[in-house]
Amino acid sequence: MPDDNAQAYDASALIGSRKKLPSLLLRSFAGLAGGVAVAAVAGHFLDVRASDVLRAMAAAPLWATLFCVGSSFVMLALQSLRWHRVMGPLLDLRYADAFRAQIVGFLFNALLPARGGDLLRVQYLGRRTGKSRATILGTELVDRWLDFWGWIPTFLVFALVSNPPSWLYKALAVFGALLTAWVTAMIVLTRVGWTPREETLIGRLLGKLFAALRAGMLAFRDRRIWVTAFVIAPLPWLWEACALTIAGHAFGCDLSLVQAFSVMIAFNLATIVPSPGGVGTIESGGLLALDFFGINHASAAAFITVYHFSQLIPGIIGGAAVLLFEGEHLFGSPSGSRKATSGSEADALLAEDVPSPATALAE
Repeated sequence: MPDDNAQAYDASALIGSRKKLPSLLLRSFAGLAGGVAVAAVAGHFLDVRASDVLRAMAAAPLWATLFCVGSSFVMLALQSLRWHRVMGPLLDLRYADAFRAQIVGFLFNALLPARGGDLLRVQYLGRRTGKSRATILGTELVDRWLDFWGWIPTFLVFALVSNPPSWLYKALAVFGALLTAWVTAMIVLTRVGWTPREETLIGRLLGKLFAALRAGMLAFRDRRIWVTAFVIAPLPWLWEACALTIAGHAFGCDLSLVQAFSVMIAFNLATIVPSPGGVGTIESGGLLALDFFGINHASAAAFITVYHFSQLIPGIIGGAAVLLFEGEHLFGSPSGSRKATSGSEADALLAEDVPSPATALAE
């Protein structure tokens, strides 16, 4: 049963208030402009002509686009499975909740730069379930680490059966070092802890937030996580490599599995430029990787653009449909729940039920 006091808390500390909407829109447009600029530079550098790209798109069979659309929902399903395994035992949430939250997060990642949709996914799930948002955010940090970690075992499998390009070894070595630092920080936080001074309201609030966040990260100490890390986490990337190989063939981009995996890594790393939905950056990273493998530039640009937008647009529609169907909005009074009686957001946060470390691990 959702906790009324927990529902009253508006997570403005995590994602800002509606008064910041103009600045959010400004950052979104700036990120979009940056992504488009990066794509324009890559296209100019490789001498890609729009007319050639359009002809390549028109020549591609319809089944390739439909396959890419279906592939996007397979990816969401596998990513939701990973997140559900992280947060399910701690928060007692169903897979369906994780899947809907994943689609809502996809919607807002397409509209906001720097993966702002991940925080709105936390807000959505907190409102739907009444669970502590800070605890959900803790599971989100673990899940994000598992998401990137999935590249490593996938790469090792491909390295055993084929010959990846040298730049992929270097890129994943650097990324592996960052993941090691990340996981070390999470382990330290779950084992050491922190106790602020509770004489003041700020101290009590910080203590409550940290305890909730730490409870979410405790999922990393569950033995199930290691099964997830080596079995579940690689599945979305293995699937996407297969999908890129199949769809690429329809555009005249004949790729082996390891080449498709390299393209996937390239366009994911390119999203370091915070363009909403990866518009422009995914096309640039994918185009440069396909050029490395000697793929025709027009065919490569057509393929990566269709592949991206045939996933982006259905994801946006799906996320909007979830919100509309449920009558949900991310701020104000939660739909389908009683109004909270708490006198302030601070009181509501202090009233939230935060799992203890012993309880979290026992579950």
